[in-house]
Amino acid sequence: SNLRTPASCMGMSRCEYACYDTQELCYNLTLEYQDELHRPAFPYKFKFKFDGCPNGCVAAIARSDLGFLGTFKGPIKINQEVVAAYVGGEIAPNAGAHAGRDWGKFDIQKEVVDLCPSKCLSYEGGKLIMDHKECVRCMHCINTMPQALKIGDERGVSIF
Repeated sequence: SNLRTPASCMGMSRCEYACYDTQELCYNLTLEYQDELHRPAFPYKFKFKFDGCPNGCVAAIARSDLGFLGTFKGPIKINQEVVAAYVGGEIAPNAGAHAGRDWGKFDIQKEVVDLCPSKCLSYEGGKLIMDHKECVRCMHCINTMPQALKIGDERGVSIF
C-alpha cells in the first residue's frame, strides 16, 4: 500500500491537553484507507499524522501529507493564585523538567512574557494579563506554568 503507517500521540488516554480523540481517528482512517493497494488513492508514500494539541508531539504539520492538529477556542484559563506561587518559587516551572540544575529564581517576565510569540502577555501588579484575541495558542505559557494555565473548553481539530 502507498499509505504509510499513521502516527498519533497518546491523545486523551494520557494527555490533559488533547482536544480530540487522536487514537480513534487514527484507527478509523487506517481501517478506511489501508486497502488502497490496487487503485491507489494517494501519491507515493502518503502519511497521516495526528497531534492531539498544539504541542505537536508527532509533528503532524511538518512531517505528514495530511496532518490533524488538536485546537481549542476561547480564552486560556488563568489561576492568578497559582501564578503567584510560580513567581514566589513554591512551584517549579516546566512541571519540574529542568530541576536538575540551578537555573536561578523563576523570572516570569523573561521566561514567559518575553517569549510569547504573539506578545499577548504582560505581568503587571502581580497578575498575569492576556490579550486573548492576540493569542496564537502556541502552548508556551501553558507548558511553562501548567498548574496555573489551562486550555479553553471548546476543543476540536484542524486539518492540514
